[in-house]
Amino acid sequence: MERAEGKNTSPDAMRFGLVSVLLSPSQVYRGLREQGALHRLLWGFSGAVLLNGLMTGMAAPDGGRGLLGALAVVNALGMALLTACAGWLALGVVKGGLPPLAVAVPCVAYGFGVTLLVSWIPGSFWFTEPWKWAVIGTGFRDLGGLSGRRAFGGVLLMVSALVVLFKGIFMMQGA
Repeated sequence: MERAEGKNTSPDAMRFGLVSVLLSPSQVYRGLREQGALHRLLWGFSGAVLLNGLMTGMAAPDGGRGLLGALAVVNALGMALLTACAGWLALGVVKGGLPPLAVAVPCVAYGFGVTLLVSWIPGSFWFTEPWKWAVIGTGFRDLGGLSGRRAFGGVLLMVSALVVLFKGIFMMQGA
């Protein structure tokens, strides 16, 4: 097998890439922004959504596995879309003007994509949710050009808006 010219295909480079995806979101955001390849985060997110649906369906008790897997896919896509909209608006509030969608969408796609790979495991919520919001905040800082405090404020605003939205929905249902 020939080695591609100018590309490092050693196992160490691949392992570092995987480790950086999981542990160094800032490095991933910077690298993809420099390459002009932020759309790759959307492809990674799509794969994570499908894998999450498959694993959720497989983890279901007998009967209804396909339906549960499909619901997991729809839930992941819907929540990511809702969160991206909330993030776009939160960035606009914190930054003082609406940024391009190309800032908010990759941040949310990366945050969801990384955590969806593990979130099908029962009880993983307590680990994946804080990590997702930290990854999104890192994206706000690195892609949105915000300070750490403003990025934290943007994430806090997003989480608050989503909690209020769902609390309102539950109250309208009488729950």
